[in-house]
Amino acid sequence: MRRSASARPDLRHSPHLLRPARTESARRPPRRTQESRSRAAREKLLRATLEILQERGYAGLTTKEVAARAGFSNGALMHHFSTKADLVIAAGAHIYERHIAEGRKIAASDMARNDPLKAFIADCENVYLGSSFIPTIEMMVAARSDPLMDAPFDAFMRDYRKTMNEIWMRAFMRAGYSEAEASFTIMSTLYVIRGMAINSIWQKNMPYYRSFLREWVKIEKAGALKSGRVPVR
Repeated sequence: MRRSASARPDLRHSPHLLRPARTESARRPPRRTQESRSRAAREKLLRATLEILQERGYAGLTTKEVAARAGFSNGALMHHFSTKADLVIAAGAHIYERHIAEGRKIAASDMARNDPLKAFIADCENVYLGSSFIPTIEMMVAARSDPLMDAPFDAFMRDYRKTMNEIWMRAFMRAGYSEAEASFTIMSTLYVIRGMAINSIWQKNMPYYRSFLREWVKIEKAGALKSGRVPVR
């Protein structure tokens, strides 16, 4: 029996009928690969490690608590990091990889092209007066007496410093500083801010630090650092 024309669907008023039917597989979000799941798990574990280092210090950190905070079993944590030292070193390397990426971005900014010292100070504030400084100090103290921590901690810190020295030397020299002026300005500013970082452990006062650094910029602009001669290190 033939279907009447009136019984046929009017495609002008039913455009959805023109679309191909979605299969069940098309409706489901794509499954994550094993690699992406592993990367996400590591990120959670490293973030939990840094939080506990901030709160309890290296001595108070346990792999069991890190696993629980990240939402994993201790066995799952051990699949990624076999020891507490491995876990903490990985967290430290993770921080400084991020600092390199952020510092590289600041050094390439318009601010760095116009005023490299102000840009360098902004980068140093992120590193030494930000949330990652206390965890870094905890690692540094632990590495002093733990042979499992000492060499790998030294390796990623040296890599960070060497990389950032190269990045900022280029930024200062691009703005017209001589190599000698750039190196002394970088090192003297770095030591000023590191001193603030140590002070911040017990009496952090960002408004005071920033007012001091504004005066430091004025001193540098007046030419007081031009005769300084020390290499970056």
